[in-house]
Amino acid sequence: MVEGNDDLSFDDFSSPPEEQESPVINSTPSARPNQKRSKNFSEQEDQLLVSAWLNISTDPIQGTNQTKGSFWTRVYDYYHSNKEFTSDRSQSSLLHRWKGILVNVYKFCGCVTRIEGRNQSGMRSGSKWHLRINLVTKNKRQPWI
Repeated sequence: MVEGNDDLSFDDFSSPPEEQESPVINSTPSARPNQKRSKNFSEQEDQLLVSAWLNISTDPIQGTNQTKGSFWTRVYDYYHSNKEFTSDRSQSSLLHRWKGILVNVYKFCGCVTRIEGRNQSGMRSGSKWHLRINLVTKNKRQPWI
C-alpha cells in the first residue's frame, strides 16, 4: 500500500467530469436544420448532378487522390456554379440523390449484361438495344430516374 493517501474518499469520484464543448468546424452546407424534406429532383437537376460527377471523377489533375469529403465538395461546387435554374440542394442531398441514381444504373447494367450474354446469332446492336429497353420496362414500370 502507498502511504499518505488515507484522506481520499470515494465521494470525490462520484460526480461526472466536466464536459468540454467540441469545436465547431466550418464546412460547406451539408444539412438544413429544422427543415422538412425538400421537393424531388427534376430531370435537369439529375442531368447536372451526373455531369458534375463525371467531370469531377475524370479530372486528370486530381484523379483518385481525393477523399470522399473533398470529392463531394467539388461536386457540390461544380453543381452550383453550373446550374441554370434555381436550386438550393445541399452537399448531403446531392450525395443521397446520387446513390438513388446509382441503383438504377446498376439495374440497367445488369440488364445489358444479361442481353449481351445471350449471344444470339443474327442480332444487330439496334435490336439488342430494344431488348434492353423492353427488359428494363418489364422489370420496372416507371421511368429510370
